[in-house]
Amino acid sequence: MAREALRYLLAGGANTALTYLLYLALLRLLDYRWAYVLAFLAGVALSFVLLRHVVFARPGKRFSWVYVTASHGVQLGLGLVVVEAWVAWLSGPAWLAPLAAALVCVPVIFVLQRWIFTPHAAP
Repeated sequence: MAREALRYLLAGGANTALTYLLYLALLRLLDYRWAYVLAFLAGVALSFVLLRHVVFARPGKRFSWVYVTASHGVQLGLGLVVVEAWVAWLSGPAWLAPLAAALVCVPVIFVLQRWIFTPHAAP
């Protein structure tokens, strides 16, 4: 599990960096909420590829793409709460909001996604 966690952090770091750059580009054109959602959706597709082929290196449960998409839905909801809290309630800068969301979401979503790619676990 430790090796998977390390690969998860590295792949997630690459995904986060790429989607953060996309967020910054979109932030010039859109409200921070829309920029976050669009960058997030692009990250979901990249995440599935990285999870399946790099992090866990196995196909996972039947319909794992559905589970991964659902887990990212959970992450999106939790992340939007953190983004909103960061910007609207804590008056933090919008450009840091996705990083605050990542700090909260990563541990929660790792456990969920590990379950998705562990074939012997009950569905």
